[in-house]
Amino acid sequence: MLPWLRTCRDHLNQSLANERLGHAPLLHGPAGLGKRSLADWLVRRLLCLAPNDGNPCGACRACQLLDSGTHPDLFAAAVPEDRTQLTVDVIRELNRGLELTPALGPRRIGLIAEADQMNRNAANALLKTLEEPAGQAWLVLVSDRPDALPATVLSRCQKLAVRPPPTEQAMAWLAEEVKAADPAQHELALEVAGGAPLRARQLLQEQSLEFGLEIRSALLEMAKGNVLEPGLTETWAGRADEAWHWLAFWTRQWTGSALGLGEDTGAPADAERLAERWQAALTGRALADGSIRADLLLGKWLLEWEALFPPRG
Repeated sequence: MLPWLRTCRDHLNQSLANERLGHAPLLHGPAGLGKRSLADWLVRRLLCLAPNDGNPCGACRACQLLDSGTHPDLFAAAVPEDRTQLTVDVIRELNRGLELTPALGPRRIGLIAEADQMNRNAANALLKTLEEPAGQAWLVLVSDRPDALPATVLSRCQKLAVRPPPTEQAMAWLAEEVKAADPAQHELALEVAGGAPLRARQLLQEQSLEFGLEIRSALLEMAKGNVLEPGLTETWAGRADEAWHWLAFWTRQWTGSALGLGEDTGAPADAERLAERWQAALTGRALADGSIRADLLLGKWLLEWEALFPPRG
């Protein structure tokens, strides 16, 4: 169990012990906090035949079947490989499973790890199970964006917010997880990740943070009147989603600095022009999913960035 999730785990345990845990708990919060691991723990806790001090025993037949991924009373809904959303057919299949007689213990569990990916028809299909759950049938839902769920679904779930841990705890965890990085890198990765330690670890391990610092350096050099190295735009286009993320991140940070909000990061232009580039980066990221060539889209943004700074000399 990740250290910052222990309080949530204890809350779930206490609610279960006091019979106050609703049949459809919804674990929600920003990505990168480990909500899925908490949901997996809850599924194990509900299905374990011999829980020990509020935790799944790990040894009973139910725990063994969960380890092998073959528990007959667990029904998981996932986005099909050829789709981008949870479809109504997937949810109907889950509903049918929850209506069966339990094969092993007293409970059946439906796990929806990407609940905000349900399309409208899928969410409507889930409503019947939420409104009239079969005896000892539970739904465990996980969502990064609960605001994307219909109000009719949200109102029938028991919401549990999973929040970023204190900075000190997150920094201590990152220091153990990514020893090759120094504290300054840990701090920056955590800031970029919005305080989510798992996302910060990913940035450090996949060298995305290094890529982001490269982009920052290039933008500042352009602000001084220097030109980009040949081929750099094409290199960034090969990692277009990351590039747009970092362009938006740095321009947002500099906008705040120019407005006097937070730490002074040496904004290279005034707040209004930086805010325009920030919004353009957000638009570029959205357009990057379409058919427009990534190098042309990034090249246009960079030309507009360069135009903010008149030639010197």
